[in-house]
Amino acid sequence: MNPRRTGMLIGAVVVVAAGCSVTDRKVSGTATTATAVASPTTSTSAVAKPVDDAGLPKLLGSPSEISDLVGVAMTPEAIFRKPDTKLRVEPIRCLEAVMPALDTIGYYGRTGFAGQLLHGDQHAQVVQVVAAFPTDAEAADFRDRTARHWRSCQNQQATVTGGQVPLTYALEKVESVDSVASVPVSGMAGDGTRVPCQHSLGARRNVIIDVRVCAPNVGNKGRDLVAKIAAGL
Repeated sequence: MNPRRTGMLIGAVVVVAAGCSVTDRKVSGTATTATAVASPTTSTSAVAKPVDDAGLPKLLGSPSEISDLVGVAMTPEAIFRKPDTKLRVEPIRCLEAVMPALDTIGYYGRTGFAGQLLHGDQHAQVVQVVAAFPTDAEAADFRDRTARHWRSCQNQQATVTGGQVPLTYALEKVESVDSVASVPVSGMAGDGTRVPCQHSLGARRNVIIDVRVCAPNVGNKGRDLVAKIAAGL
């Protein structure tokens, strides 16, 4: 049994500038005067290179940042570098909405991936994922397509299998604020406690940011974590 997989289930530049020049041009039979002629100036704005696979892990929220966000001391697991391929979700249309880090066709065009699970007391749990794509447009397209898939599962229940026991999650209405899609998700912990979560998804540059925050008073902490990670880009 993959401990990370089980844990994700609740209960378990260069700028170039040419200078200006002044030239004196003599024309036969006429007086000459100094004329300032500005030579063409070309400048290239600094364009950030796409984030590659090696640069992804440092974008993840640190344990201390996430502990402050959640309000509970969080213990991190090891960073993983590819989506989970073992967990299954029924109905399948809810695969992307339930949690981050599950293997979906949308990830096939990625150029990099990094994810991490953190957990704490009071059933607090965070799954955070950053994935790189060749271009900014492809990352934005991933975000938009995935958010549409989420909407096909809103106000429904989905069951996750592949862990120790099947677990059922309730999904509510998907909302989008400042280009960040979010959906409230709740699951039942092993002791019978209903744990509220917020699953949020955004994109910045060529990177998608997919997180799920579970905590007693979760509010918009998922959206807040997306914003914090995006600020590092």
